[in-house]
Amino acid sequence: MGKEFKKKYMHPTRRKLLDMVKTGEYDKNTTIGYSKAKETHKVGDVWEDEHNKYEQKEGYVVKTGKNSEAFSDVRKYLNEKQQCSNKDCKTIKKSSKDKTMIEKGGYCIDCTIDREHAIRVAGVYDEYASYKVWTRMIIYGKAKIEQYNQAILDVKPYYEYINEDGSTEKWELPQSVESTKKEIQELIDSGNKEIEEIEEKRNLAFEKLRDNNMEHYL
Repeated sequence: MGKEFKKKYMHPTRRKLLDMVKTGEYDKNTTIGYSKAKETHKVGDVWEDEHNKYEQKEGYVVKTGKNSEAFSDVRKYLNEKQQCSNKDCKTIKKSSKDKTMIEKGGYCIDCTIDREHAIRVAGVYDEYASYKVWTRMIIYGKAKIEQYNQAILDVKPYYEYINEDGSTEKWELPQSVESTKKEIQELIDSGNKEIEEIEEKRNLAFEKLRDNNMEHYL
């Protein structure tokens, strides 16, 4: 009688746990809870759990995602990439063409026109245009040479490819590995030589722009 009395007035959670231990039966709808020790924080304290970051303010807690700062930086960077580099830009609403111009040269259409007009007045527009073209050629050429350098490392007597149907296709080099590497190296050497020649031309264009105080338009 005493045991039944004690069980009758036992806390519901404890009573369910006792029944589970005694009978060996588990009710899937039964939830055994626990009380987590209350944490205390001072104003300015910052802490984290698996998913979120918290900061104690005066009378409340600010909760943010762990990656919120990184996402904020990315959004800020992308927003800056769509802004005209001219601090005095008067184009309030940027069109899609403006954004394209900003991506290519850093300035909206109106600011680009104003800048290029000043360059034409100074008589160095050809050098300005050539400098930009040669810069793109150098960047492209160096990227191709990096690909060739990697290709030399990857050369082997044959290659195997798996088709969509699961079959395997084997392709063999038409010549030796040594001969193939030699041809690729020749492409690298000639490419480096061309880049050096273009860099010399670009340097001459830059010097003329600098002589006319126009290098800051690049």
